[in-house]
Amino acid sequence: MPTSGSESSKQKNAGVALYRRCALQIASAIRNGALEPGLILLEGPISFVFETSRATVRKAMATLSDEGLIERFDGRGFAVAGRPDGSPLTKRRLSGQDFMLDEAVRPDGKLAADQIIANVEAAIMVAIAFGHYRVDEQRLADSFGVSRPVAREVLWRLRESGLVEKNLHSSWLVGPVTAQAIGQDREVRMLLEPHALKQSAPHLRQEELAEMRETVMDAMAMEGKIARAVIEGIERDLHISCLRHFDNKRIGQILHGCRLPMIVDALFAQFIGIYRDDATFAEHVEIIDRLLAGAFDDAAAFHAAHLHNESRRTLDRLKVLSVLPEPAVAPYLQRIV
Repeated sequence: MPTSGSESSKQKNAGVALYRRCALQIASAIRNGALEPGLILLEGPISFVFETSRATVRKAMATLSDEGLIERFDGRGFAVAGRPDGSPLTKRRLSGQDFMLDEAVRPDGKLAADQIIANVEAAIMVAIAFGHYRVDEQRLADSFGVSRPVAREVLWRLRESGLVEKNLHSSWLVGPVTAQAIGQDREVRMLLEPHALKQSAPHLRQEELAEMRETVMDAMAMEGKIARAVIEGIERDLHISCLRHFDNKRIGQILHGCRLPMIVDALFAQFIGIYRDDATFAEHVEIIDRLLAGAFDDAAAFHAAHLHNESRRTLDRLKVLSVLPEPAVAPYLQRIV
């Protein structure tokens, strides 16, 4: 049986190996340009990314400082060395991608987070209409055969899009969709989307608009329930593609985070069904026709009216979804009672 002294020695050696590995990965990221000169490096965020202690990161940073790769600023932390004189320090959120951790990049060259994010997003979108869930980071990683930094990167991205919630001390949380939340998202869209459409509209190609119109007309001619993918495509055309030339990126980010109404409509299409006589389609055609005619003010006005009408329809759909039995959800989603 090993003695307590040998156990202590093994722990010490493991700790040394870990801080050296951290130092090597940070150094590699600096040398390949992933961490730019002047970027602030703080122990807390880096320990979070590496899933290790601040003490380990502190040792790694001391090694990098001795090598001249990073330098201390104002006694509060370190920044990547090589910043031109007089240029400001920069600060941004760090992720596993910055350090190429574990499986951050797969052999095919595609980011692992990019490979799984659509599936994770789809699973969360199904769940949020039916309850409040906690996302188990480790189970998420295990479900897709990736490392926890990759799973965490996916969740951070979904947080930025408004689909996942997290503060400093909380778990990753999703849902529930409430009437209040839908109303707030729709109010933001009613205030911002018509203006964005009017600014983007002159840059839309006639051929593109004609294709959008044809897609809606095809849906209006379909028999039976219209596939969720078709509904999502029609909504994406009007609410995303038609706005893409609007150059205010901050407003674009706000709108991207206000997707609950479209999520509820897509779920309603999946579980209940949307049919060809739905008023949404006629409203889409009216807007597109005015865009085709170059009547951009009228298109924006009709778009505002459409958002108002759609708000009522979405709330009615949420009421129907709320009485359905809860569907099977992904194993990394744990219902909060």
